[in-house]
Amino acid sequence: MLWNAPIHLFDEREAGMAESRPSYDPQALLNAQPVMVAVIDPASYTIQFQNETALEKLGDLSGRKCYETIAGCASPCAFCQMPEAVRTGKITVNDVVLPSDRHLLVQWSKAMTSDGRLHVIEVITDVTERKRTEEAARKAEKMEALGRLAGGVAHDISNLLTVLMGASEHISSHLVDRASLDPIQRMQSALERTAELTRRLVAFSHHQVLQPTVLDLNAALKDLVSHIASLATGRIEIEWRLHGEALPILFDALQFKHIISTLVSNAHDAMPTGGGLTISTGTATVGEDLAHEHNVQSGEFVLFSVQDTGGGIPAERLAHLFEPFYGRAGETMGRGLGLASVYGLIRQSGGFIQVASQYGVGTSFSVSLPRADPSLSTQGSMVPVVASSAVRETILLVEDDGDVRLAVSDMLKVAGYQVEEACDGVEALQRLRAMTSPPHLVMTDIMMPRMTGPQLAAQLQTLHPDVRVLYMSGYSDHMLHPQDGRRPAFIAKPFSSRELTRAIQGALAT
Repeated sequence: MLWNAPIHLFDEREAGMAESRPSYDPQALLNAQPVMVAVIDPASYTIQFQNETALEKLGDLSGRKCYETIAGCASPCAFCQMPEAVRTGKITVNDVVLPSDRHLLVQWSKAMTSDGRLHVIEVITDVTERKRTEEAARKAEKMEALGRLAGGVAHDISNLLTVLMGASEHISSHLVDRASLDPIQRMQSALERTAELTRRLVAFSHHQVLQPTVLDLNAALKDLVSHIASLATGRIEIEWRLHGEALPILFDALQFKHIISTLVSNAHDAMPTGGGLTISTGTATVGEDLAHEHNVQSGEFVLFSVQDTGGGIPAERLAHLFEPFYGRAGETMGRGLGLASVYGLIRQSGGFIQVASQYGVGTSFSVSLPRADPSLSTQGSMVPVVASSAVRETILLVEDDGDVRLAVSDMLKVAGYQVEEACDGVEALQRLRAMTSPPHLVMTDIMMPRMTGPQLAAQLQTLHPDVRVLYMSGYSDHMLHPQDGRRPAFIAKPFSSRELTRAIQGALAT
């Protein structure tokens, strides 16, 4: 509640009216206010009275200058609207940011005492937490908007790259003039780099196709000890501070490795002359306020942090650190989607990442993930890849984009597979019912009109439970969970013929 009117004291003419009204103690009313209230002499800026809230928050400032004690200024503050309140007799308001980064909403109102003396009532509301929450919400909205843009662009680029990669491979395999092979190979190399960039965009957009399993955070980190050591080379000492108990998380194991690799590589780059790298794990309870700030569900979380003793990050960069193509180390290095993809993967898994840095001292990245129920599932095993034997298997290809369907169909036929095609899940079911014998594999896009890939797979389980499914996608809201103890087969768009063949072999081998 804000004090929004000048103090008004009854005079003798109003005494009769006052007799019929309840009697209140003005000082008791002021002390009951949840905001800080001070009565100030506008001529000298001297504090003459504080309510209980102001005494608790600021201490006893009686007889002292308000600009010195509250704002830490040597003279009346530039933001002060008290002279205007005295001149106009109207309430004046200002939103004030103190050097300590506290946000205050300050109101001034003119008040006359019964003896004719002029005073100003200053009402202060500390809105620091509200401002912080609003800023976090604005940042989250901006990141979500960037994510939607990145995801939409990446979806279309993934399909186009699949077509281009298939066409370049087709041209390369039919070249008669071998002198033209070098530029084709350079084009294929550029396409592969573009494909990796597109996958990072998808990760940032929170639409990566994940295959989560229940992992013990400590065990997952221990499995990466040698990998982390290979990234933190030079005169860098690694210290491990792992929590004493199992810390279950529901996460994609490959993407967890990507997150750790990115954070450790960033720490290594921040310490070119050596330093200390600390990796720690722990638990935390995320309350409603923190959950609202990061747009997650409140509850029990597990966390891990990667802390370095490097040069730190300037404050002006911290607010933009997870945005695409915003380099940690400046314009000449660190540009790309490393931290942006980390941010997206963590958000997609229901967690959040925080960064704290002191310039010249070091930086700490802390990742919080929802604590998983260990009984949800066991860690899925990777799909084995075996050498191909007979390659006359029949594959039903289900893809709604005609150009992509043609490109992938050509890849499959060149590899020796017999191919049946369908434009979506509904047509695929019609073809399955019409086929005299079922295909060996159904290769389906995940996101399609009328019926999604997982919905098609569920129908397929009823019709032909022994037929394997290979999912493909470049952009999806779905998570692929283990089925019957098997990790679903998946290939990310865009892909090459070699990657496609390996994925098919793995799917057929399960």
